[in-house]
Amino acid sequence: MNDEELKEIQAKQEETLILVKKIWRAEKWRRFWTIFRYIIFIGIIFGAFYFLTPYIERVMSVAQQFKGVTDSSMDFQKLLEQLQSVK
Repeated sequence: MNDEELKEIQAKQEETLILVKKIWRAEKWRRFWTIFRYIIFIGIIFGAFYFLTPYIERVMSVAQQFKGVTDSSMDFQKLLEQLQSVK
């Protein structure tokens, strides 16, 4: 091998190294944004659960009262009054 071929090989190796570094940097950013996106999704889910918990509890209590109406001898008027008081 002469000097010319060695310089050509070295230049190709440097180009390859530059490309590998760019690919590695892009992969790190891709991982970061993927993890960041999942953290945001989990935060939104927990926030929605925290925000909707009182409403879910109201619906559950109404459902339990409705079950109590069907099991006992409460009349329909009392059920309507209870539903109106939940608002």
